Amino acid sequence: MDALLSAVLGAVQLLNRITVTGILVTAFALVIYIGLYNRRSPIARDYAIVLLCVIGAYLGDLLAQVSELDPRTDSTELWLRLQWIGIAFIPVASLALSDSLLRATGDSSPLRQLAVKIGYGIGAATFVLILITALIATPGVSTEGLTHLTPGPLFYPFTLYYFGSVAWATYNVFEARRRSLTATSKRRMTYFAAAFAAPALGMFPYLLPVGWPAAFPHLLPWVGILLVNMGVGAAITFMGYTVAYFGASAPDRVIKRRMVKYLIRGPLTAAAVITAFVLSTRVERWLDLPGAFIGLVAAATIILMVQWFIDMVQPTLDRLIAGDDAEEVRRLQQFSARLMTTSDLTQYLENILAALCDLLRARTAFITTCLTDERDACAAPINVIIGNFASDGAHGALPVPPDAVRSATTLQPGRAANGANGQHAPSRRAFEVENDFIVWGGYWLIPLRSQDHHEVLGVMGLAARTAEPDLSDEEREGVVVLVSQAARALEDASKQRRAFEALERLVPEADDMQRRMAGTRNPAAPTVADFERVPVDNHDDFTQLVRDALSQYWGGPKLAESPLLNLRVVSEAIKQENGNATKALRRVLAEAIERLKPDGTRSFTAAEWMLYNILELKIMQNMKVRDVARKLVMSESDLYRKQRAAFEEVARIVAEMEREARKREQQAVWLPPDVGAHSRLGHEHEMEEPTVTAGSSASPQ
Repeated sequence: MDALLSAVLGAVQLLNRITVTGILVTAFALVIYIGLYNRRSPIARDYAIVLLCVIGAYLGDLLAQVSELDPRTDSTELWLRLQWIGIAFIPVASLALSDSLLRATGDSSPLRQLAVKIGYGIGAATFVLILITALIATPGVSTEGLTHLTPGPLFYPFTLYYFGSVAWATYNVFEARRRSLTATSKRRMTYFAAAFAAPALGMFPYLLPVGWPAAFPHLLPWVGILLVNMGVGAAITFMGYTVAYFGASAPDRVIKRRMVKYLIRGPLTAAAVITAFVLSTRVERWLDLPGAFIGLVAAATIILMVQWFIDMVQPTLDRLIAGDDAEEVRRLQQFSARLMTTSDLTQYLENILAALCDLLRARTAFITTCLTDERDACAAPINVIIGNFASDGAHGALPVPPDAVRSATTLQPGRAANGANGQHAPSRRAFEVENDFIVWGGYWLIPLRSQDHHEVLGVMGLAARTAEPDLSDEEREGVVVLVSQAARALEDASKQRRAFEALERLVPEADDMQRRMAGTRNPAAPTVADFERVPVDNHDDFTQLVRDALSQYWGGPKLAESPLLNLRVVSEAIKQENGNATKALRRVLAEAIERLKPDGTRSFTAAEWMLYNILELKIMQNMKVRDVARKLVMSESDLYRKQRAAFEEVARIVAEMEREARKREQQAVWLPPDVGAHSRLGHEHEMEEPTVTAGSSASPQ
């Protein structure tokens, strides 16, 4: 019986170490996920700090357990003290996270913000006292259970502060849930509130005041520790799932799918591999094989099996995640899987040409096409050639000149044309099923037409075996099939290209919509401010938008598709630019730069002219960085530093211009119609001052 209990105890201890390792892997993976997708959200950033506290506490606990089992080391007490970096800061981290949640619902409290600042100071002081004094915890004691420290005189005041902060933070979270108005936010806040207190309560060092319970069998405390650790792991996962929606610029369906796949491929796979290595040390004694070898084989097997598992369950998982949108998701997946890329088209046409050469015993064949866009312009010329031919370079990549291709494209069905120079010849037997041939310089050319025969999509050519096409019935049937397949492929490719162009025009709008959706993912009902398309009051984001627009001042997607186009001041400037929004934004940026211009005579060395000179030379005159630095007598690194300051000043001025425009708009609402019209006319006259006209530069539009 004792042997059985000892074996069970060893298994529970091993499972606990595996669980702690899984918590560390999951917490670290969630920190990386937040850094990738949610770094703009204050809620997500505060949650990342909570995760770092979990990592610090559990890593110290795990290393202390490993150190205790290894007689060669004597660092158990050091790890027990270092794990307090998580214990000391988890109360204030929880309070800061709860404060971010409440502020997202519109409940801002200076008292809570002050308490957070004081809490970080208390956490830092606590950790320093743990490391260098015995005021909070004295050197640990070793029992048959688990090595732990003993309480010092300040441990109990710290305990009061710890649980008081956690209780306050938990109350704040439930208050944030109460303030949630939408069904979705209330459901997510319910998940969050249920799991919120678990990390802090599970990390408290309970063994310091009570010691190891000697009255119970050793198995019971270890089972309790295991259950608590499992609860903490589940809690941080649930919280991570909820936090993943804050600050992410993607639809909920995409976030959910991305989060689930990340957890499976990341923490789950890593935890399984670590488990395999840990168990390999036990299997080593049973099988009398090297544990490292067993661990490597098991790890490789697990990695492969996880990928197979993901591929197998992915369709079912996507349908479960999509819910009511499962049918739309299925169509999107089919659309993505069935699209034909340029490489796919080229390979397919090569196969058609190979079959054609085998059928007609030709040594060379080619297809030339020019996929058109919606403006009927040549968007992607494609030449597919198989076989060998002696090219003199005069015809480019094709064995026939452009005149031959043009002649083939003008050939009408049922009207034969041949001859070495493309001149019409007496009629011959027509290729009635598809199109006629044209003979040019030793090649038979066939126009590839759309299914309605109204459009020539390309030209197929092959080396002529005779002066005139002389096809047998079997060859004719085969050519009909191959020509039809090639024409159908070109027609499908042309349609897909037009579809791609339509999607490309939708992508900026979709990105903008997703950014706006991300801005309204707060636990409470979104406010009007959540639907502002341009973050004028968010200095960092607004400065970045201005910097992007200035970087492509004379043309580019960062200017033409900038969210700054939605500014009211840009809407006012559109009237002076004949409805061109891009020119209007350029006009506003030019005016902002002009407002930086000091009074007096221009100087390229005076400090007060520095910011204006940088912007005027680099942006307005489009000069290279090296030339600007030389003209302003400074190094390029110094120029980059001052350029950042110049961008910030432009952003500040544009924000002021926007606030002025909004103020004018509000005033116009309350003015009588004739007065409002007079005011607007006066403003338009003011906007027509030549000093702010961006189009005066000689740079291209």
